Amino acid sequence: MDENTRPSAEESPAPPSPDPAAQAPGAPPVPAAPPESPEPEPRRRRGKIVLALVLVAVALGAMGVAGWIYYEDLTTKREAVERLDEATALVEAADKVVLDVDKVVRAEIGAEVGAQAEELAPQLPGAMDDLADALSLIEESLPDLPDEEIVYAVALEASAKARLDMLEEAGQILEANRKAAAALTLATEAWDLVLEADELSTEAVEEYNKLTREGVTKSSELTDKARENIVKAKELFSEAATGFPEVDLEGYVEYCDAKLDALEISKQADEAWLAGKPAEANTLGEKYNEAEKELVERAKELPSSPAEAIAEAYEELAGEATEAYFEARTRATEADAYLREVAGDTHSD
Repeated sequence: MDENTRPSAEESPAPPSPDPAAQAPGAPPVPAAPPESPEPEPRRRRGKIVLALVLVAVALGAMGVAGWIYYEDLTTKREAVERLDEATALVEAADKVVLDVDKVVRAEIGAEVGAQAEELAPQLPGAMDDLADALSLIEESLPDLPDEEIVYAVALEASAKARLDMLEEAGQILEANRKAAAALTLATEAWDLVLEADELSTEAVEEYNKLTREGVTKSSELTDKARENIVKAKELFSEAATGFPEVDLEGYVEYCDAKLDALEISKQADEAWLAGKPAEANTLGEKYNEAEKELVERAKELPSSPAEAIAEAYEELAGEATEAYFEARTRATEADAYLREVAGDTHSD
């Protein structure tokens, strides 16, 4: 068998190298906004109303029905302010989840982000309930609030509504993050194994082309190692696809199958040569060459790395929700800025 029967190291095809820039699906563009949505200002304003109630109760005690109506009006206003205070506390309580979710949504997908997404998902319902309750309290309080509190209540309402809208979209985004992160970890490991297997098979060809018993024996050993890598890679690709069915990794699985077929031919050629059957080894070598050419063509049809395929699937799954989330986030940022402004005005007395 001549030395060109099987591909030399320079001719041995290699799968496309991973694109470092595509190793993880990037988070959607972040709008121009502060890194964290500011929390509403704490409210401490009930003292004046309580004192006024005491003084009015004493001063108007002898004024009959008119005095009592006025007293009841002050009581109603006090209760409305208390509901508004409670609403503020609920928004503040929800903000821990809001801010933690926001960090995950804006982060680049990876194993750590996937774990954080999985941890945060069960916390969404409680935070959403707090915000919904806050909105109900604001709505109840608005008709009875003192005039100077109405602007603050409307601003708080806008802030709470924007936060609730963010969390309503966040559920789908966190689930997509979790699945994409898990798939990315598995597929990246699988791809590394494929690349390593390619190096091993290239080295095997170099050893075979020495046409010595020692070289061909070494070729056979290297082929076995490459096969082990590809078998493991196929398992990992399949596991990634099962956990994230929206991503198309079938091309990678098929590539692994084709690579295993080529490695089997390589192994048979080694055995034929070692058994003293050069004609059979030559025939198998030619067959191996054709199998490797087919692998090159298959590799051209694949994305530059599995991360690219995962990024595309992630965008398809969470793209609309992400867009809606950032629209709500912008509203929350604007509402919070106005909330701080009016809170300062209403608390200045």
